[in-house]
Amino acid sequence: MTDVTNTELPDGLLEYFAARERQRAETINKALATLSPYERRLVREAAVMGYVRGAMAGKHREDVPGDGAILAEVLGACITMGDLYPYLAAASEGCRRRVTKSRRWPGE
Repeated sequence: MTDVTNTELPDGLLEYFAARERQRAETINKALATLSPYERRLVREAAVMGYVRGAMAGKHREDVPGDGAILAEVLGACITMGDLYPYLAAASEGCRRRVTKSRRWPGE
């Protein structure tokens, strides 16, 4: 029988997690740098409103983190689901996409 009480992770795995966390932070920062100030403000406001509404609806009564932490968490989630949020995913790669009449949101 194996010992399930040992919760220590190998050093290599901890280093991998730290590297992935740095990579995620760089991707989020790149997306924010690519967006215009107006777009950043819209994304921030929408992320915070959605997070707070979700916390309230779920009876989640823990302290709600600050706007910056919420923005990073929500933007990171949107980037990982690039097929659902193509404009934010493109921004994370340094590409700016404009919404025009010929290229609207997917599905329109």
